[in-house]
Amino acid sequence: MPNQSRNISQLLNERVKELNCLYEISKICQNYKQSFKVTINKIISAIPQGWQYPAELNIYLLFDDEDYGVKPTDNNITTATSPIVINATTRGKIIVYYKEDKKYSFLTEEQPLLDKIGIEIATFIERFEQRKKEELMAEKMRYNDRLTVLGELTAGIAHELNTPLGNILGYAELLNSAEVNPIKKADIQKIISSAKNAREIVKRLMYFSCEMPQQFGLANINEQIEENIGLLQKQLGDNQVQLTLNLSDNIPLVRLDKLQFSQVLFNLVLNAINAIKTNGKITITTSQEEKNVILRIIDNGKGMSKDTRTKIFQPFFTTKPKGEGTGLGLAVVHGIVQNHKGTINVNSVVNKGTEFIITFPIETN
Repeated sequence: MPNQSRNISQLLNERVKELNCLYEISKICQNYKQSFKVTINKIISAIPQGWQYPAELNIYLLFDDEDYGVKPTDNNITTATSPIVINATTRGKIIVYYKEDKKYSFLTEEQPLLDKIGIEIATFIERFEQRKKEELMAEKMRYNDRLTVLGELTAGIAHELNTPLGNILGYAELLNSAEVNPIKKADIQKIISSAKNAREIVKRLMYFSCEMPQQFGLANINEQIEENIGLLQKQLGDNQVQLTLNLSDNIPLVRLDKLQFSQVLFNLVLNAINAIKTNGKITITTSQEEKNVILRIIDNGKGMSKDTRTKIFQPFFTTKPKGEGTGLGLAVVHGIVQNHKGTINVNSVVNKGTEFIITFPIETN
């Protein structure tokens, strides 16, 4: 009878430990305010309290190829495993095992406990990812609102500057044609060059604010690349950059504004040239994926950090030295691609290179 009482008491203690373990993990998942990694590690730390020999238990969690906890190194040890399933997709697993496998064994009730913990972790991850999506969407909406306001401001500024710049350039060219003094002629030429440079900046502002007149038509993207890339041969040659074209055969037609597409191509290729130090290589590829034509521009330049990648499409953001860039080039590219109902993404690794991936929807009508 005393042995039976002791067994019942032991079983009750084990159930209490399991309930406390689940409660602690649930509390961590519900009230997390720290990073994903910190929260997962807290969950791992709380798991042993639900097992018979907590001091001897190791936990290993694998999720989306990321490791947490202590990975078992002996294939012969006994483990208990439970999958981490999110939206009917198995994305990881949780494993528990004892450091000295022959000395300890698992209770029958501990597998259902592990399964419940796996479900709790999966629920936490699902909520975490949903929250991240909502935050990203909210940030995107705020960013689009800022772009709208900025676009209206830049359009107004561009229009206000266009007339005086045209007057300056016109009168300067008139003076230059009549001037015979070489010193004065050189000074006037500087005025003309500065006015033309300012006019280019205004043109970029108008591209950014979508104020430039548009002429869309069906076009073969391969032909547009081949026609425009010749205009960049001098820059490629001066910087000793090797350009390779891998253009897919029989590429479908897309709806393009040819002038705007040239702007995209020039900006991205010139940026790639500027990012390359030595033994430069740029590869331009086209392909068809489902209902899109994909344009990739790849370089082996200095690459970008994660922080820089998040900012490159922001107007007036530049990594160039002061006075060497307006920070409008990629903002213009982003606006043009959106105007074509396409998408633009970037992959980049510091000291290895950068890849811009642009999609253009295939014209089906």
